[in-house]
Amino acid sequence: MASLLGAAQIPLQAQAQAQGQGQATAEATARAQTRAAAVDPAALALLRGAGATLAAAQSLSFTATALHDVPSAEGQSVLYTVQSRVSLSRPDRLRIETVGDGAPALFVSDGRTMTLFRPLAHTVATAPAPAGLEAVLRAETAAAGQSQAFADMLLADPVQGLTAGLTRAFVVGASRLVGGVETEVVAFAGPDAQGQIWIGAQDRLPRQLWVTETNAPGRPRSGVAFGDWRLDAPLDDQTFTATGAAGAAPVPFAKPGL
Repeated sequence: MASLLGAAQIPLQAQAQAQGQGQATAEATARAQTRAAAVDPAALALLRGAGATLAAAQSLSFTATALHDVPSAEGQSVLYTVQSRVSLSRPDRLRIETVGDGAPALFVSDGRTMTLFRPLAHTVATAPAPAGLEAVLRAETAAAGQSQAFADMLLADPVQGLTAGLTRAFVVGASRLVGGVETEVVAFAGPDAQGQIWIGAQDRLPRQLWVTETNAPGRPRSGVAFGDWRLDAPLDDQTFTATGAAGAAPVPFAKPGL
């Protein structure tokens, strides 16, 4: 243990440095308190409720219609629309069937093998499935060449996905115009994104989500509308097989050329 005498003999420069570190710590604490004050407990409760509802389901399926607003090289926004039918059986079985402005694709993982089938090109790619649903989602994103706007809904811990890193969140109000049900609308922000989510007032299911990437060039936006939710409905093994891929040409499981 250092003596009081030893402490008294610390050079003035070191004392100033220590004072500066103490000031920095105090400023960091103040910033953390400010962020906490900017996150409305009512908004946080709605986000946690939605995440808990998703996490409690052993299986779930939904339709996601996404609109991606992506700036081109010239700076003009280009809009892409895709629709996906998603089925998930915990812990690691996933099916994403997508159609839209790009080529249709079917991605399935049965817990052992991942398969990406492209019907128009009649190609199929397979690879061993990594452990954990988050790793499967990352592999699907890399192979498909784009992230999925609904990915946070499929995490093993959706509460973490919806609330981690929030710097601001508040309740905007109620709406009856989204998803055909009454929803609670929450606006939120983090270090690199901000958005708004519509959550079912009764079932606590996400009905619509908009996110803007605030640190990315051109601030691209993505919106997704959710429908036809089915929680804990039976999903058979056939759901997680690449139907129609028989005879397709094998290709590497990798990001496609754009």
